[in-house]
Amino acid sequence: MSDKSIKNDSGQALHDLFRELFALHSALSVIMDKVHEQAGLNTSQHKIMRTLIQFEPATVPDMGARLNVSRQFVQTVCNDLLARGLIEFTENPRHKRSKLVKSTETGRITFRKARQKENQIIEQALPEINIERATEARELLKCIRLALNEGP
Repeated sequence: MSDKSIKNDSGQALHDLFRELFALHSALSVIMDKVHEQAGLNTSQHKIMRTLIQFEPATVPDMGARLNVSRQFVQTVCNDLLARGLIEFTENPRHKRSKLVKSTETGRITFRKARQKENQIIEQALPEINIERATEARELLKCIRLALNEGP
């Protein structure tokens, strides 16, 4: 078999994988909304808390850019999280009007508990999925993402 036909077969296999990923994404969007709600944070709150805990302190515009969503969307979610005592706004020494957002201890505990609950729900919903296969799949998807981000 020539290198060209191997490459074409690989392209078809990857194309099939991508179509399956798009279908999975649609299914996951519906399911994860339910999982997040059951775990105590809606999907938008979960995304903001995850980003904040990973990169805090951050400004609202910084989080919007990182998540590829509008500043207004992030501000609305942050207002909800603030009302629940999960985040706080602090002065930003670099910018007078754009405050820094930080998670509170209550926010970090709530997020950690929500993640644990999500893991339990996922394990119950997909008990037949082998951890080694899941890890291999994650690594493959990561390699593809990194290669695509590098560009041609």
